[in-house]
Amino acid sequence: MLEDLVKKATGGLDGVAKELVKTASAKIQHKLQETFALQKLEILKKNIDQIGKVKTFLNPESIVNLNDIYYENAINFSDYPEKPISFFPERQVLIEGGPGQGKSLLLRHICIKEAKTSRHIPIFIELRYLKYKKSLKDEIMEAVSDFGIHLDNDVFNYLAKSKKIMLILDGFDEIPSDYRNKAARDLENIARAYPDLKMIVSSRPDSGMGVSFYFTKYKIKHLSVKRQISFIKHIYKRNGLAKNIIKILKESDFLSEVTNTPLLLTLYAITYNARQFNPDSLSEFYSIIFPTMLYRHDRLKLGFERERKSKLTDSQMQRVFEALSFISLNDNHTSFTTALFRKYLAKSASVSRVDENIEDKLIEDFTIITALIVPDGFENFSYAHKSIQEYFSSTFIAKQSEEKKIEFYKSLIQDLNKFRKWQNTLSFLETIDEISYIKNFSVPIKKKALCMNQDNVIKMDYSSVVELLGKESMIETNDDGDIKNTYWEDTLYSAIHKQYSTFLRDQVILFLKSKNTEIGEFISYSDIKDYIKYQKNNGFYIIKIDTFIKKCKLQKAITDILSSKLETCEFKQEVIRFEKNAIQADNLIDQIFGL
Repeated sequence: MLEDLVKKATGGLDGVAKELVKTASAKIQHKLQETFALQKLEILKKNIDQIGKVKTFLNPESIVNLNDIYYENAINFSDYPEKPISFFPERQVLIEGGPGQGKSLLLRHICIKEAKTSRHIPIFIELRYLKYKKSLKDEIMEAVSDFGIHLDNDVFNYLAKSKKIMLILDGFDEIPSDYRNKAARDLENIARAYPDLKMIVSSRPDSGMGVSFYFTKYKIKHLSVKRQISFIKHIYKRNGLAKNIIKILKESDFLSEVTNTPLLLTLYAITYNARQFNPDSLSEFYSIIFPTMLYRHDRLKLGFERERKSKLTDSQMQRVFEALSFISLNDNHTSFTTALFRKYLAKSASVSRVDENIEDKLIEDFTIITALIVPDGFENFSYAHKSIQEYFSSTFIAKQSEEKKIEFYKSLIQDLNKFRKWQNTLSFLETIDEISYIKNFSVPIKKKALCMNQDNVIKMDYSSVVELLGKESMIETNDDGDIKNTYWEDTLYSAIHKQYSTFLRDQVILFLKSKNTEIGEFISYSDIKDYIKYQKNNGFYIIKIDTFIKKCKLQKAITDILSSKLETCEFKQEVIRFEKNAIQADNLIDQIFGL
């Protein structure tokens, strides 16, 4: 009967499925025979094949095979420069990279490549599409079933322990911010419960996975000039468009620093070939994307201008696009159904003061002409890249009244989850709306972090210390209390001001190293339940910094030390200087307007 259900094969998905069925116990073998029946296995193969069908900015009107365009040298890891991109010896891996560094395409590439081997059955899941109404394990089980492997708890437990399943989970940072902390803990619980389950997760930095003890982190490096040139030769390998771009990359240090990701390099290639434009900043570079994509195809055909169904002018279309970007990002949606797309566009048209009841025409204009939003399956659409949505959200915010901007920034200072949603948008605002950003966000958040009062005196309390360090931050130590490693939680401050966060964390480690006797006693005198929880397989112990400090009543000691260090450090003077400059800039503007 087994041969009727699974092909006689020695490699690929068929061979892995056959081995899984053969080695299962009688209790579960029948369920697996149904799970990997020939017809269902073919569905799984088709779904994996679909993972390799993508659209690109270079040719947005066509669907291409990822294998035909993928360039492995675009990915390079900070601590593992020579490691092949699809080879990770660890069972649980976190791939961390900024916007446009190629995380999603890498994971798709791994899925396709893995399906051709006899090692694993790869399951590709985009985390943004889960509902987060149940435990993450249950949500993943439903997504696995949708992918083509129908399972219950018994089948999942067997497969997760078989060493033959690879979960490829794309976009941890795209999980709605309200659910992200729980999702991170759920992922750790899955990793702890199933140590042999291969999991590869992708995320932007400072998104909530940084503290994980179970996932080995691989950080994607920015492209060097040499790799940028190689990448341009790859994407323009069939024509001569690469020559001038390569010349500019070699001659301009500034430009090669801007175009240091595959996404930005591709967008620059498009804008340069359309406009011969060299930007002076990252935000200026993004500013030219919309008009470039609006006329991109028209410039390729002399005398041809593509008709706009909406009949809107360039500035009207951009205003609607900016409002759409803000409204959809605020609603935690980078992808949306046609109905939701219409709803967002109706609001955007109203906010932008253009004709109403043109939602369907705008859908056609934005998807066909600009290709900045693309069809994503049946009756669904998504931004071509999240950073596009984030940039145009920033231009929408920058154009609002000062009162509205103050209200927006204040809400982010008070809520870490909101900050995470707008994190990359803030990096654009820092450049395009610098004075308002510094005055209403950067200075207030840094003053809050430093616990600076009206007289600019620093007096920290322990709750502020925990907020700065992260309640989940941990140390790895031996029996004697000697610290071997640290695992820092991603916090608001580690994302906004890395140097400041690093300085504080270094001071905390120095403090904890001076308390190695207390740490050793803390472990030794723990009750049995806690002792077992702290102990790890490598003979070391993992304890939360906050738990240790509270148990040993060291809150005041660490607070006083940090307050003293911060009072004399450069960061306090930097905040005072920034605030002074922002006030001077405001006063100058008032003088210009005669206020």
